[in-house]
Amino acid sequence: MFITVKFGANCEVLLNPYCQIIILTEYLKKCQCEPGDSIDLLDESGALLNLSEMEGSSESARNYVQERQQYILLKVIRGDGLEPIHYQSLMENLEQSHPLLAERLEELSNPQLKEKARTSMQKKLRPLKESPSTTPTKSHSQLHKKGLASFHRIT
Repeated sequence: MFITVKFGANCEVLLNPYCQIIILTEYLKKCQCEPGDSIDLLDESGALLNLSEMEGSSESARNYVQERQQYILLKVIRGDGLEPIHYQSLMENLEQSHPLLAERLEELSNPQLKEKARTSMQKKLRPLKESPSTTPTKSHSQLHKKGLASFHRIT
């Protein structure tokens, strides 16, 4: 079995996930990375694998990746102190080829933007206060008794 990792200008590499995480990450660092870079993978659904947290691990990579899936190679840029972690796609033109993944990557890099979007969406979805109705509504059974509700069976 294998996984596909995309990077660069429409480059991709097939990798065997039946190896240690340290071996997988060291191999991936040869794909347009500097030796000291931290890397990670983003799957097609926008989930971050957090490999950068386990780069030196001897645990099996197959515990974290799904066979036959495609992943985008990311560079992890750690902020100083309170600055958030920033994720940079190592696949060129991610916005054109995978706009939703590019959007997700922006959310991961700027968690405060995600929170602002969520609170503004909650404000929009907040139900309006209902004003008391001036005309009473009739239930289905009341309409049926008066013969106003009719059901037709089409055969």
